[in-house]
Amino acid sequence: MRPRENMRLSKAIQQAVVIDATKGAAFAWAYLSSFEVPSATILRVLSGARKRRETDPLPERRVTTE
Repeated sequence: MRPRENMRLSKAIQQAVVIDATKGAAFAWAYLSSFEVPSATILRVLSGARKRRETDPLPERRVTTE
């Protein structure tokens, strides 16, 4: 995987994912907006897309038999 070029942005996005999970997308959106992250990027991050960047591997799918 290729390292992110902007570590500040990377950390903000990681934190926004946590905020989204704990407080909701509106709070995460406001947080990322405070870092002047473009709306298209915020939407992609908060959309729940399985694959965030072309260089990211797809997460493993877990199959449950409950």
